[in-house]
Amino acid sequence: MTNKQLIVMLCGIVVLLGFGFGIYGHFNKKTEAITRLAQENSSVFNRAHAPTYGPKEAKVRIAEFFDPACETCRAFYPLVKRIVDGHQGKVQLVVRLVPFHKGSDVAAKILIAAHKQNLFFPVAEVVVNSQDAWTAHDQPDPERIWTFLKGTSLDAAKAKQDAASPEAQALLEQDLADANTLQVTKTPGFFVNGRPLKDFGHEQLKALVDEEVKRAYP
Repeated sequence: MTNKQLIVMLCGIVVLLGFGFGIYGHFNKKTEAITRLAQENSSVFNRAHAPTYGPKEAKVRIAEFFDPACETCRAFYPLVKRIVDGHQGKVQLVVRLVPFHKGSDVAAKILIAAHKQNLFFPVAEVVVNSQDAWTAHDQPDPERIWTFLKGTSLDAAKAKQDAASPEAQALLEQDLADANTLQVTKTPGFFVNGRPLKDFGHEQLKALVDEEVKRAYP
């Protein structure tokens, strides 16, 4: 290798390293900014209308911004519940509905109506499991969800009224406003005791929860 080639190669390595550090610094700054937003707007994590899974006295809270039409949300659904169950009363999940996908606002309102009957999680499970049937990207048909709920104990007539109510729309707008406050633009979005999940992934989420559990229950 000639000196000229060596210099060119070293310059390339320096450029790549600089780019890598730049990206790392950018994400670090973004995480720090979102953390500050969460600290300054802690009320967004204490909405009385939000469905919860796990004991209310738990000292660790996972806030999940959830889109019923999101495939990744579907994949994480059982995993997050498993994390809560695995900590035996120390962790609670709080769900916020953010319908970013086309048509998922209808599904979100169905879940809001189900929550009024204390059936949020059983209905959510049906909704995510039937995702492929109602979330066609070109022509989503969320009204089909009702047909999949016939095997549940949901009072469909009451749920349809509740889903179409101004109250359901207002609650959905509140969740979307809180997501906007925290700069949540993708789902699922996770915060654990107000701390945003820095590196997305199931193991990363579990590690963050474990860290907060150790801190809350020394």
